[in-house]
Amino acid sequence: MKKAIFLFMCIGVLMSGQKFSDYRARYDNFDENDSHAMEFVDAYIREAKKVKDYKELSQAYRDAVYFSKEKKLMYADSVIGAAILAKDSDVIGNAYLTKGSIYYFTLRKYQKALDEYLRAWTYLENSKDSYLYHKNLYHIGVVKSYLGYYEEAYKIFSKCRQYYNKPDAPETQPNLRHNRKRGYLNSLNQMSICLILLSRYKDAEPLVSEGLQQSANDKDFDLERSYFYKLKAILEYLEKNDQEALADFNTALAGIEKVNDFTNASVIYYLKGKILLRNNRDQQGIGYLKKVDSIFQQNSFVLPATRETYELLIDYYRNNADPKKELYYTNQLLKFDKILSADFKYLSTKIHKEYDTKALIESKKKLENTSRYGYAVAAFCLIGLLVIAGVGYQRIWKNKKGELVRTQAVMEISDEEPHETNSVKSFKLPEHLVADILNKLQLMEEKNFYLEKGLTQSQLAKKLKTNTAYLSAIINEHKGCNFNTYINRLRIMYAKEMLTNDPIWRKYAIDDISRECGFSNRSNFSKLFLEMTKMSPVEFTRKIEQGVE
Repeated sequence: MKKAIFLFMCIGVLMSGQKFSDYRARYDNFDENDSHAMEFVDAYIREAKKVKDYKELSQAYRDAVYFSKEKKLMYADSVIGAAILAKDSDVIGNAYLTKGSIYYFTLRKYQKALDEYLRAWTYLENSKDSYLYHKNLYHIGVVKSYLGYYEEAYKIFSKCRQYYNKPDAPETQPNLRHNRKRGYLNSLNQMSICLILLSRYKDAEPLVSEGLQQSANDKDFDLERSYFYKLKAILEYLEKNDQEALADFNTALAGIEKVNDFTNASVIYYLKGKILLRNNRDQQGIGYLKKVDSIFQQNSFVLPATRETYELLIDYYRNNADPKKELYYTNQLLKFDKILSADFKYLSTKIHKEYDTKALIESKKKLENTSRYGYAVAAFCLIGLLVIAGVGYQRIWKNKKGELVRTQAVMEISDEEPHETNSVKSFKLPEHLVADILNKLQLMEEKNFYLEKGLTQSQLAKKLKTNTAYLSAIINEHKGCNFNTYINRLRIMYAKEMLTNDPIWRKYAIDDISRECGFSNRSNFSKLFLEMTKMSPVEFTRKIEQGVE
C-alpha cells in the first residue's frame, strides 16, 4: 500500500512539472483529422490556459485545428485570439496563416484565404524569422496564382525558390532541411504553373526538368514528383505528343489520387479527356470528363481551367441527340459559372467562355420546354392541321407557295432557330472581341469559306473559335442581316463575280453554278439570285455576253 501511495505521489510530481513538449509527444504519431488525438490536445489546452502561457495556448489550438474534422475554423479563430494575447508579431502572423490555410486547403475559398494571408503579412513583413516570412509569402503567391494574377505570383515564387534553395539548416535539424527542400520544390512547381498559364512554355520546360531531377529517388518527395510529371504531361499535350502526355498523366495520377488531391486530379481528367476525344476515342474521353463533373458534385469546387469540360459534354450529347443529358450538363455549367464568378471574380472576366450565361439560360429553357411541353406542342400542331384542312389546304398552299419557297431557300444552309437574331441583340459585346471576330470573318471571306455546302452557324463559330450567340450578334449588327442571309448574299455575289469575269462559267448549266456556289438546290439559287439582282441567272449571263452590265 505504501509503495502504491509513493508511486502515485511520484506520478503527481512528474505531471505537475511536465513540459508542454511532453503533451505534444503524446499525439505526435496521430494522423491529420484523427479525433482520438483531441483527448491529449484538450489536456494541453487546459494546462496552457491554467498557467496563462498564451504562446503555448496558440500552439495548442493550432494542433486542435490539425486533428479536428468539423471545427477547424472555430479552432483557427482560437489560435488568433490566443496569439493576440501573447503579443508576439510572429505568433500572431502564424495564427492568421493557419486560418488562411483552412480557407485554402479545406474550404477552397481563395478570396478569404488571400485576405487571411495578407493579414498575416502585416505582422510578418518585417519578421526576423526568415522561414516564417517566406512561408507566408509562398501562400500569398499560391492564392494569387489561383485567382489569375500570374505575373505577380511568378515573382513571389521566384523569391521563395531563391530562399529555399539555400539549405543552411544544420544537419542536427533534419526536419528543417526537409521543409526547406519541400519549399524549394513547391516554389519550382508553382513557377512552372505560372509560366504555362502565361504561355511561356519554353521557359517552363527547364524548371519542370529540374523539379523531376531534384525529386528523383527520394520517397519523401514522391508527391512533389507527381506534380512535376503532371506539368511535363501538360507541356507534351500542348505539343500534341498525345501518347507521351497520357503516359505521364497516368504516372502523375498514381501519387495525386493517393492523397485525394481532387484539384490536380480534375485537371488531369479534363486534359486526358481532351486528348482521347481528339484521337476519336470518344467513349473513353467522355468518361474522363464525367470524372471532372463528379469532383464538382462532391466538392462544389471549381477550377477555371476545367470549365471547357462542360462545353465538351454539352456538345457531345447535343450531337448525339440526348437532350436529357445535354440539359443536365447545361445546368451544371450554370452552377459552375455561379461559383466561378464568386470565387474567381478577377479571372472569370478574362477567360474565354464558349457558352455565355445568357445563351446557357436560353438553351436550358428550350431543353426544358422540349421535354415539358412536348405533348402540348404535338396537340397544338394537330389542331392547326385540322383547321387548315377545314378552310381549304389547297387554297392556302397556292397563296403561300412563293413565300414558302423563299423561306426554304433561306433555311437550307442552317438548322438554327429563326428567332435567334432577336435573342442575341440584347447584350453588349466587348469591342476587342467584336474586332477580333470581324477580322477573322474578313479573312475567311477572302478564302471563300461560304462556298462550303451545308455550312451552319455552329460550324462557322467553331472555325472562328467563338460561340453562336456572339457570332449571330456580330453578324446582325455589323453585316445588317442574319447568318443565313449573310451567307446567301456572299454566295450570290460570288456567282455574279464569276459569271462576269470567267467566260467558262457562263457556259455552265445553272445546276452546276448553284453547286459551285454552295447551294444544294437549283431552284433556291435561282430564286435568291432573282431576288438580289432583279434578274434570273440566265438573263444575267445573257446581258454579260452582250456586254451590258
